[in-house]
Amino acid sequence: MIEKIQLSVIYNISKVLTSHQDIHKNLEYIANILISYLDYKRVFISLENPITGKLESIGNLNLSYRKGEGITGKVWKYGIPIVIPDISKEPEFLNKLRRDLKDKDKKITFIAVPIKIKDRVIGVLAIDKEYSPKEKINIHTEFLTMIGNIIGSYLKLYLDFEKEKKKLKEEKEFLEHQLSNIISKTEIDGIVTKSEKIFEIIDIVKNVANTPATVLLTGESGVGKEVFAKAIHQLSDRAKRPFIKINCAAIPEDLLESELFGYEKGAFTGANQTKKGKFELANGGTILLDEIGDMPLSLQAKILRVLQEKEIERIGGSKPIKIDVRIIASTNKDLEKMVYEGTFREDLYYRLNVIHIHIPPLRERKEDIPLLIYYFLDKFGRIYNKKLNISDKLIDILSEYEWPGNVRQLQNTIERMVILAKKSVLDFDDLPIDIKSKLARKTRQKEEMLSKVKLNKRELPKTVQELEREAIINALEESGYVIKKAAELLGMTPRQVRYRIEKYGIPLRK
Repeated sequence: MIEKIQLSVIYNISKVLTSHQDIHKNLEYIANILISYLDYKRVFISLENPITGKLESIGNLNLSYRKGEGITGKVWKYGIPIVIPDISKEPEFLNKLRRDLKDKDKKITFIAVPIKIKDRVIGVLAIDKEYSPKEKINIHTEFLTMIGNIIGSYLKLYLDFEKEKKKLKEEKEFLEHQLSNIISKTEIDGIVTKSEKIFEIIDIVKNVANTPATVLLTGESGVGKEVFAKAIHQLSDRAKRPFIKINCAAIPEDLLESELFGYEKGAFTGANQTKKGKFELANGGTILLDEIGDMPLSLQAKILRVLQEKEIERIGGSKPIKIDVRIIASTNKDLEKMVYEGTFREDLYYRLNVIHIHIPPLRERKEDIPLLIYYFLDKFGRIYNKKLNISDKLIDILSEYEWPGNVRQLQNTIERMVILAKKSVLDFDDLPIDIKSKLARKTRQKEEMLSKVKLNKRELPKTVQELEREAIINALEESGYVIKKAAELLGMTPRQVRYRIEKYGIPLRK
């Protein structure tokens, strides 16, 4: 019978520990469960207070003990269970609750067991129960020791979680501080970076913004070409005028001309009224010809005329219309190769290529990934009204990922994780399945490669690790062994630097 009751107690305690967040309430619930199921008169759970150095009770009892004081203090000091079959006969029992010890018909048994994290005693679980000479006290002592171990394991998880949460908070504050400095340093909306390559591009953007020069932005899909085009517009004297974007790859060839240049009423079937094209709508401002490498040759000649003559002609029109438009073009294609192959006009290429800005892919500026993660986490957290954080392990994983879709893919990934998040801290489980699959495939490929380089059961020298260790040591020496400064020099987070210090056994100077 007692075993069945004990199983019910363990089951109900496990339910409490997995359904509540407040540690003090959880411990009070445990005390109530023990009283309800095992008919204990009282249950006391006391924990070490690191500030006062005393053992203090949970709940409303307001009891405290010094190490070695009374029975509870001795359990705390020596870390062993103590049983007092009849507290009225124990001179060392302090009776801080002033129990009635004179009533011979109501003798009280007191059992106290340690609550441990590994070998360190951090608390005491104690109970009062009615004395029964026929009952085997050791059954209760062993069971309470088991409950003490469960509480100790729970407290360890809780303290580890709090420690990790504190680290995450410090990491987030550090990155947010970096982020605010970076955003103020770039002075450009939507550009978050600590990459020297991007800062060089920002300098070019600032220098060309107030000139009439055409700009050609190149780079892989998703690197942020449109963001830089908008930055050029916003920093120019055209900032208050329209910024118009047209995707040359997304519109069928027969419609693209009318979208760009507009048409007169009656120009073709269905043209019931005059319509202005994108060039006219952008007059006085800036037009972005996105994916210009996909523009048909027939239209390329008309774009060349706009650049040369500063005028357009609507479809079905007979007179030219003067326009004042800054032209920015962007593409993920190799226009030089297309010129050589005859699929892109050479004269147009040179007209567009007055200022050429190539934006590197995200894999070539991985130092930006943690900053972008926190930037998007904050952005989408505000949009979807969610306050989320992200584990260091996941930041490390995302920082090592290749991101074939670049910043756009990272942005979409973070947005998806924020929308679907069920916990307050994002971790590996929250990643989209396609990224998990690619990471798993990459891990398998690495393992296969490692197995191939093993010769006579000896691995080849880990030159990459040696170089990384050397880089960490150099950064630490340069920063005076201040981890935050070393992290900035390396383009890492402090957490990543600490991990590598431990991994490579690098001694820290005090």
